[in-house]
Amino acid sequence: MIHRPTLSNTPERLFTPERLVYWYLRVNGFLLLENFIIHPDLGAQQRTDVDLLGMRFAHRKELLRNPMQDDLLVTECSTLCNVVIAEVKRGECTLNGPWTNPPDQNMNRILRAIGCFEENSIEKAADSLYRSGRYRDENVTCRLFAFGNSEGILPILGVRQILFSHVIKFIYDRFKKYSQQKTFVGNWTDDGKNLMDLVKNSCNFADCERKVRCLFGLRSGDRV
Repeated sequence: MIHRPTLSNTPERLFTPERLVYWYLRVNGFLLLENFIIHPDLGAQQRTDVDLLGMRFAHRKELLRNPMQDDLLVTECSTLCNVVIAEVKRGECTLNGPWTNPPDQNMNRILRAIGCFEENSIEKAADSLYRSGRYRDENVTCRLFAFGNSEGILPILGVRQILFSHVIKFIYDRFKKYSQQKTFVGNWTDDGKNLMDLVKNSCNFADCERKVRCLFGLRSGDRV
C-alpha cells in the first residue's frame, strides 16, 4: 500500500531525492535538520542553505541485543560527535558554489550556526573544510558529503560521494533484516511509510529500487 499524500497540508516535497537521503541518514542514527538556511549579517536575502545537516554520536546503538549495523560510509568516526553537511543532487554529484568559495565565508557561518567548534577554531575548521571537505578536533568530526545519481568531478577532492543506488540498497537491507522491529511506523511521514511498504512488497532488490526511484523522482541508473 502506497501512502501518497492526500491532504492539502501534506506537501509533495516529501517525495524528493533530499528526503530519500534524509531516511538513509536517519536510519543510520543521525539527528537531522533539513534546508538549514545561512543568513547574512546585513540584509534579508539568505546566503545559501544546506540540504541536510546531520549529527550522530559515537555510542549510538539501536537494539540492546545484536545492535543494528550502521553504514560505515557515513558513520565511521573517531570522535564523540559526527557532523555531516550533505549536498544532494538529482543527477551528478556536485557542490554548490557557496561551499567552494572561501572569500564568501559561508562555511564559517554554518560552523558558527551549528556551534560544534569553539570560536577560536572556526577559521581553521572552515579553511580545512574548504580545502579537504573535513575537519576534526578532539571532540567533533565535521565532513561534507555529496549525494547524487552518478559520481562527478568535485572541486574539493576529499568530499565523499554516495550514490542513490547505495542509499537504496542500504535502506532495503536494513528494512528487510529488521522487518519485525520496523513494523510499527505509524508516526512516520508518508515517504518513510512508502519506503517501508516498497521494501516489504517488492519481490527482489531490483524491483524495489525501480519503485523507489520512481517514487522519489530519480532516474533509473547511476551512469546516465
